Amino acid sequence: MAITRPLSRGDQTREALISAALGVFGRSGFDAASTRAIADAAGVNQALIGYHFGGKHGLYLGVFEHIVGQMQQHMAPVAEEVVSRLADAPAGQPARRELAVQLLQSIFDAFNDMSFEHAPEGWVRLILREQQDPTEAFQLLYDGIISRMIGLVTQLVAMGSGLEQSSEACRIRAMMIFGQVLVFHTARGTVSRHLGWDPPGPDSLRALKQQFRLVIESQFPPGVVVP
Repeated sequence: MAITRPLSRGDQTREALISAALGVFGRSGFDAASTRAIADAAGVNQALIGYHFGGKHGLYLGVFEHIVGQMQQHMAPVAEEVVSRLADAPAGQPARRELAVQLLQSIFDAFNDMSFEHAPEGWVRLILREQQDPTEAFQLLYDGIISRMIGLVTQLVAMGSGLEQSSEACRIRAMMIFGQVLVFHTARGTVSRHLGWDPPGPDSLRALKQQFRLVIESQFPPGVVVP
């Protein structure tokens, strides 16, 4: 049985600052966020931000390192499973199409589970800010998790459609599929009003997964390649 050691006081302080910074940066953005507000929310002395992170910029990057670490923890197992199953992919196109649909579903099921679980933590607002105006933090996100997952999705789109993986058409379609999922996490106000998910719960997640399976299948009609 593994023994979990209690966190040191320093580690507790770092965790408190990151948790507080998630909320403050998410609401205010980097420029408007104050280190005093973050320290007050964390219940620690403001000087400890400099001690542990070197300042506000270092704390901002620390927040994204935390987000990337959590995303990797959730998504790495499914990514490894996808890679393993792709290594033994069947030769016939009907079977390859079905495998692509199954694996795309597994990726987006895991993504939706992760997003619903961490919705209150301010991830989406921070990630959206970086998508609109990329900084060094976006590079952490892209290199740490986004590049690998979008690469796998593109590979599966190629398998399911028959398109060349490196083609612009294949890469566009991969991004379109991503977008159909992202809207449920980035446009929460509209989703809440239109679907009555206020807040979304387990039944909402099950319904989303069920409908998305149908969407994925519709993207790859048997025997049809859309150039």
